[in-house]
Amino acid sequence: MQLTRRELWLAAGLGAFAVAWATFAFCVSPALERIKTLNRVIPEKQGQLELLGAKVAEFAALRDGIEGLRREIASQEETFELLPFVDSLIEKCGLSQKRVSMAPPETSQLGSDYVETVVTVEIERVTDLELYNFLLKLQSAKVLANTKRLYIKKNLTDANLLDAEVDISNLKLSADRPIMSSPAP
Repeated sequence: MQLTRRELWLAAGLGAFAVAWATFAFCVSPALERIKTLNRVIPEKQGQLELLGAKVAEFAALRDGIEGLRREIASQEETFELLPFVDSLIEKCGLSQKRVSMAPPETSQLGSDYVETVVTVEIERVTDLELYNFLLKLQSAKVLANTKRLYIKKNLTDANLLDAEVDISNLKLSADRPIMSSPAP
């Protein structure tokens, strides 16, 4: 069978078109789709990467805070007792006459490393300024004592005065635990 020149050109054109279509369909079109997908996904992944960076920074800050707290607890005087400290603080603030009760210290084990001591103080008929000064002196003291719980209500006999119940806590290393430095991250 003999093809004319026109038929040869037509066959060559159809063959070239088939090769071009196959190349586009199997190579160019998937590559274009992949580029389109990557252009959409890259900003999402960059946002996730920034969020991960922020979480890493937050984790590092928390870890450093915990390490600082551990060092502060370890450096605390072993002879420190919370009850006498709170008693002297109440006297310094002039609240001795307004103290209704001060519960004996309650201790609880926090994991295997630390012990928490809590003293509950009940104060009645104090002004908001007196209570504020007491709490401020507690927080600014050079010992590791913090307000764990604070319950304030108006005094029943004088609406200008307050009644407060304050739980003050202190953390110490367990007596049976030797002081060790924690491993570096």
